[in-house]
Amino acid sequence: MHFEMDWLADRNSPPTEELLTRCRLSLTLNSQQLFRYEDLLGEHQVKDALVVSVYPLALWFTANWWRLRWEPGLLSNATGNEHDWNMSHRLAAAGNGYAWPNLTFISDGENIHLDLQPDGESSGPVRYIERQDAWVAAETYEACIDQLVQQTLRQLDGACEQTQLQELWHILSEERGNPAMALLRQLEARLGYDPEEAPQSLLNRLTTLMAGHGEAAIQELANLGHGQVEHTIEDIEQRLAGTSEAIKLPLKNLAKAEQLITGSRPWAMGYEAAKKLRKQLALDAGPLGNRRFTELLEAPVQLLEDSDVKQAMPIGIGEIAAGDRAKVSLGKKRKDARRFMAARLIAEGLNGGGAGHWLPCTNAATARQKYQRAFAQEFLCPYQDLIGWMDTTSPEEELLQAAAEHFEVSPLLINNVMVNHGHISRASVGVFQ
Repeated sequence: MHFEMDWLADRNSPPTEELLTRCRLSLTLNSQQLFRYEDLLGEHQVKDALVVSVYPLALWFTANWWRLRWEPGLLSNATGNEHDWNMSHRLAAAGNGYAWPNLTFISDGENIHLDLQPDGESSGPVRYIERQDAWVAAETYEACIDQLVQQTLRQLDGACEQTQLQELWHILSEERGNPAMALLRQLEARLGYDPEEAPQSLLNRLTTLMAGHGEAAIQELANLGHGQVEHTIEDIEQRLAGTSEAIKLPLKNLAKAEQLITGSRPWAMGYEAAKKLRKQLALDAGPLGNRRFTELLEAPVQLLEDSDVKQAMPIGIGEIAAGDRAKVSLGKKRKDARRFMAARLIAEGLNGGGAGHWLPCTNAATARQKYQRAFAQEFLCPYQDLIGWMDTTSPEEELLQAAAEHFEVSPLLINNVMVNHGHISRASVGVFQ
């Protein structure tokens, strides 16, 4: 991911930010020119670089830096904040009269998703023609944005009085260089707030919870957004106080977990960790039955088969206790969903943590949750075992249903396994359970 700027500014022009930073601007990712467009005002030529002022773009990236870097995509049940989210994540919000590409940046905490959509019929001066659906490492993204802003500032150096970009970049640089302040800004961004806009009472409560229940766990819960996090925490506290359910966390040891977890993407890491843990636990190929599963968890079979939950919850939670055990609330009513949540808690437990630390399993699209879900899929329904049992990679719906019953998982999980290995298109299935 790399911005290229070919400056067109006339240093003898009036010293305004826009004129001084006028350039041909291109963005390259994996040798693909993301800003390619058809010029509809001329001879309909296809061009790789926009003629724009880069100043408003640099200003937008700087003003939204924390939210772009840390805020995940909106939850499906989020209400009332879609416009605010779009203004902080869609490139078109850089505005200033320019027709920017339809490019959206979405963080999962460790990587940034670039979702670029081409234009349909356009009545404007340009029609963007590229499509991209790619992830870049957060460090790569940060370096790219730093380069864009710093080159813009150098172009302005000595020619303009103090600009808004210079002021914001100075503040941002200080925040990023201060670990305590960076932690606070990250928390605000995950909640869906701009810097200094989160209620101090909410920040105080969350930072207090970090001391007892783990910084990473509370940051993960913050990804639910400010509209849900307080209610969710109240629910967690009530459920953990009222539950007698507990499980053992197999191999809840950081050193062992680090040996298990390899890979560059969270779903790949979860997949590999599950394969290695099954091998280390000497599990037989094929389905993991409830009796064997609960033996590993050192819990009664009823934990996975019975539920007194009156209403299914979107979150499962554990709290680490002594002896590699955790108090848990699975939050699900169906047996297959309870098995899946229990497997996710095993994955979360592999990351360690001291007594009192929470193990959140949410519906947020973060790296940590992707890791959990990929782990649970492979742990309960190993891909190779599934394909071997079906004896095909192009199964009919009836066979997929039978496979779900055989492995004691949901049909959605079976579909997702097939999607993740390229046998079914994602658009035809939906999302993870």
